Order: sequence, then structure tokens, then C-alpha cells
Amino acid sequence: MRARWMATKGSPRRSRCNYTRRRKKRASPSTPSGPTGVHHLPDHLLELVLLRVGTPVALLRAASTCKRWRRLIFTDDEAFLARLRRSLGAARVPGHYHVDDGNNGHVFVPDTDSSALDRRHFSLDFLPAVPRGSLPWELADSRGGLLLFHRRDAVYHRMGSVWEGDPEYLHFPDMVVCDPLNRRCQGILYWEAMWSYRCLGLFLLDGAAADDAPAGGGSSIGMSNFRVVAVIYESDVFEDDRGAPRACVFSSGGDGGWRQESTAGGDVPVPEYASISFAGRARSSLFWRMEHEGAVLALDEAAIQFSLVTLPCTVVGTPEESSAFRVIGGDDDGAARVVRVTANNDLTVFRQLQSSGEWVVEKLLRLQQATCGLPGRKETYFERPAKLVATTRRHVLVTPEEETWIFSVDLERLEVDRAHERNRYAGAAYPFELPWPPAGSVAG
Repeated sequence: MRARWMATKGSPRRSRCNYTRRRKKRASPSTPSGPTGVHHLPDHLLELVLLRVGTPVALLRAASTCKRWRRLIFTDDEAFLARLRRSLGAARVPGHYHVDDGNNGHVFVPDTDSSALDRRHFSLDFLPAVPRGSLPWELADSRGGLLLFHRRDAVYHRMGSVWEGDPEYLHFPDMVVCDPLNRRCQGILYWEAMWSYRCLGLFLLDGAAADDAPAGGGSSIGMSNFRVVAVIYESDVFEDDRGAPRACVFSSGGDGGWRQESTAGGDVPVPEYASISFAGRARSSLFWRMEHEGAVLALDEAAIQFSLVTLPCTVVGTPEESSAFRVIGGDDDGAARVVRVTANNDLTVFRQLQSSGEWVVEKLLRLQQATCGLPGRKETYFERPAKLVATTRRHVLVTPEEETWIFSVDLERLEVDRAHERNRYAGAAYPFELPWPPAGSVAG
């Protein structure tokens, strides 16, 4: 055993202790001599940190920290981009375009956590000029980062006729789709075959995959692949107070023009045009409320098919009540929700269970008590059921029936607010979704 550790003739003498120390020195990782910080994190751990950033605005600020962070955030790795979009979720909606009945027309109102956005990026001053004597562009819908506008009197102006119809009746109009961040727009001329029909609504739909569609997930919609569906009302030739809905769908062509994609209808009887009003969107379906009817009109966006959906009276009220309600999209669970103000002024959110289809009360707020102490609140308010002004997934704008006194309700926290800017606008609100990665910075 002793001879095993003796040096061989002609070879250098080797110490076992020195050999062990050298092995340990090579195996130990390299550590900074000074204090460590976030910049010492490896890329795969830093990516996990970035995935927990709450808003796109915060990510844009993080990208300006250093070249390394910018490289990771604006990566070409589609797998990481998909995870980033999922982590942002609803936070990609920094605010809503509100319809202003005053002189401003349409106003972009950031949400509370997006107050640092530079509003100049959301300006609509690039919309095409309207002919002299025509009504201005009206916002009809939004989807992803696109907005859809129409001109209510375009057909009559083109035909040289004097406007004599009811301004609440919308006939098949001229339209324009715009991308505010990139200041691009594309006009859509009205379809001559449909000019005489009254319109129940104009909506943006996702299109097929395109070069500018986001990679790795998210809304498949862009200026080169969007679709528009115009829902029109066709009167019954035998009954003056009955009719049927029709859907005219158009898609952007590869040459930048438009073509008719399909029409759909079917024998779905509906009451007179004036008694139908749009109620909201959820689960890739559009919904209309019909006064004194025991069902709701629905249009499946994917199949372009109409149907009548019966909802419980406890959710939408009885046909005799003609109560107002709104359908809103669900949260991450995808459940459909209905917001309604009951006769005793309870703002109630109903949620449909996916497992059984049953409707349950998810949230309830007693408006009369919740608004006590708010500036401008009068004792005469809420003697009649309040009215829903506008709804989003997060907020509901409400006003008493007695007087326009708009306040908003946060549906997550069930809190009322009179101070937010959104309460100044009595028109509808349309969400605007930031693309990711963005084409340019939108932060201030």
C-alpha cells in the first residue's frame, strides 16, 4: 500500500492535498466580489420577473432601463411572447374610447393604472374629413387595437336627398376602420344592395391569420385581416310590426379592397325595429334586448347565425318590466355575465355557471345606500330604477332616472366613484387593446 503513493522515476512529485484544492477551486462557481443585484440574475430568472409586471406601460418603462432588459422584453422568442401576453391579460386594455355627446366627439380615457400614457398616441385627428353638411363620424365598435366608425347620413348625402328620416334609425352607412397608434385608416363604401335597410349594429370581427397578426396568441385582427359584420333589419311584408335580422359580413381582401364574404339570416322573427337595442357582447356572441319579448336575440360571431336565447326573468326581468340590462364578457373563466338594475335599485351582476348553465347572483350593490355622501347626491334620486349608461368588464356607468348624475361602479371592488374622468361622458365606452410588442412607445 505504501508503494502506491511513491513517485515514479522521472515523473514530478504530486501532492494529494494540492490536487484536492485545485479541484475544489475549479468546481466552485464564480461569484461577484461586491454586492449582488437584479442585474446579476440570469436571463431565465429575469424573464420570470418580467412576466409578473402588471401593465404594458410598466413593461415599456422596464424596457428603457437598459439594453439587456429591452432585448428580453422585445424578444423574437414566440414562446416567451405568448407567455407575456397571457400574463398581461386584461392589463393590455389601458383605457376606453368614450363617446362624448359634446363637442369632442370621442375621448380616450385611460384607466387609473394607465394614467402615464401619452394621449397624443390615441388622437383621432387623422380620420377622413366628412363632406360639408354631413354628420360627423360615429364610433360603432372596437376590437383589439382597431376602431370602427360610420357616418349616419352618408347614403342620403350621396343621393342628394334631404335628411327626413328619424336620426335614431341607422341605414347601411359608409364606414372607416382605423388604427390610432399607427394613424392608419381604411374606408368602406356602403353596399348599394343594402342601402334601404335599417341597421341594428356594426361590429368588428377577428380575421384569418395575417402577417401583422400577433404571434404566439392574442387577438387575430389587424389592418390587413379584419372583418366587419353589419346586422340589418328586414321588415316582414305581411306584418308591419315584425321582421327578421340579417347579417352582411365583409372581409379585407389581399388587394386592400372589400368583398362580400357571406350573408346569414334564417327564420328568426323579431319585433319592430324601434323595440330592439344592443345589449352587449360575451363568449364570441352579440346580444340584443327586445322589449316585451321573452327572449334575447343572439348572433354567433364564428358561425354568423342568429338564435333566440331565453334568459330567466330573475336575470333580465319580465317582458312587462322592459327592464334594461347589459351582457358583459366574463373574466379569465370565460363565463358570461349580465348586469341589471332591479326595481329596488340593486345593481346586480349575474353569472352563468359553465358546468350547469345555471344563473347565480355573483355581486350586488345597493345604489341608494352606496351613493350616500357623494358630491351632488340628492334625496330625490333613486325613487325610480336607475339607468345603465355604459358598461365595460370592469366598470359600469349609472345615472338616476330623475336627473343625469353619472357615477361609475367598480365591479371588482363594488365601489362607487364620482371623481374619475369617465363619469363626464354619457355615451358608450369601447375598450382599446394595446398590441404587444407595441409598434412604438405610448408612455409619456
